[in-house]
Amino acid sequence: MQDTGMHDSASLHEFARIGEVAETTTQLLALGLQHHTTFAGRPRDTARKVDPVEQFVLQQARDLMAQVREGFVLSVRSAQTPNKAELRFLLERVLHDWRRLSEELGLQGGQPDPSASTGQPNEGQQLERLRHQLLAFGMAATALGTLPRTPTEEVTFPYSFGKPPTYCDIPAPATPAAMLQRIEELETMLWKLMASDLQELVNHAYGPLRRTYGFFEVSARLANQEASRFGIKRSRVSKMRG
Repeated sequence: MQDTGMHDSASLHEFARIGEVAETTTQLLALGLQHHTTFAGRPRDTARKVDPVEQFVLQQARDLMAQVREGFVLSVRSAQTPNKAELRFLLERVLHDWRRLSEELGLQGGQPDPSASTGQPNEGQQLERLRHQLLAFGMAATALGTLPRTPTEEVTFPYSFGKPPTYCDIPAPATPAAMLQRIEELETMLWKLMASDLQELVNHAYGPLRRTYGFFEVSARLANQEASRFGIKRSRVSKMRG
């Protein structure tokens, strides 16, 4: 149907946007770590300069995490466990079988009235927003679950203790509580990245910083892997090992 095709197109654009946010965030962190930090280095004595581009990229990442949180809440409320949200499964369901999925989740109501002009988002817009939240959460849940199995050649975090570098010590969240904890850690670290000196975070928030970097790195890699299946051409994140 034309309506289904329109929704599929919108979700494909949203999928591509999420991948691009993950990619630009990874590149921003990689460049910052490579050029403005050293292992166990001294933080800057001068006040941190506000970079408008950096703030814009990090705000996009924060907005994405807000979507992820909303999708997580919806997932828990609908008794959808994170291990069902494998990326391909969720993409197939959200992109191509949204009507059935929304019925299963109790989201499908009557048809919206296009003539209604209340100034508020209509039901179709609300369902589209929920759809995008589920997509954001599904991609995030898959990235967090995949993180420990990242091939060593894909790990670009510059201060890895392991030789070769690995994320295998970062556990995948196994319960909704663990998932929420990881989401909150990502939200907190993004706020700190906007407000704090990066060297300070390397010195005193190494674990959360590494897990945040790894999350966005793996999210970008998964998005690139899946993009070709849906006819989306995107560039890969460049390798930036120090």
